[in-house]
Amino acid sequence: MKKSIKIRQGVTPQLAEAYDVSPQFVWYALNFIKNGPKAEAIRRAALELGGVYVESGFVPTCRIEETRHGFRQIFADDVVLSVNLQASTAEISHRGELVLRIDDVTLDTWGPLAMEAQQLGLNGRLSIPD
Repeated sequence: MKKSIKIRQGVTPQLAEAYDVSPQFVWYALNFIKNGPKAEAIRRAALELGGVYVESGFVPTCRIEETRHGFRQIFADDVVLSVNLQASTAEISHRGELVLRIDDVTLDTWGPLAMEAQQLGLNGRLSIPD
């Protein structure tokens, strides 16, 4: 699986200057080639600036059920990702309690949500994978 953080044009020089690194280092950090505290800080900043976490080749380990307006994915430890395609919303719940609600869900944002739900089911926490 390939992980990366996609950012809009013009953010790379901004991150390079803020963290006193080359644009190439930023690219390596955003593509998870470089690791360490500085690379992690750059990834967090990129996400805060509107970047989107992308993982190609990800196949969620879950059961999928069709619902009236979308679908529901049921992961380990009773983690459920419910997607309403009509309203473009998604909710992640854990053991019946709402953990996260997202509006304006698209195909690009559904993948990271499924990864977060799967990680929550496996590790008991919700975060961006390293």
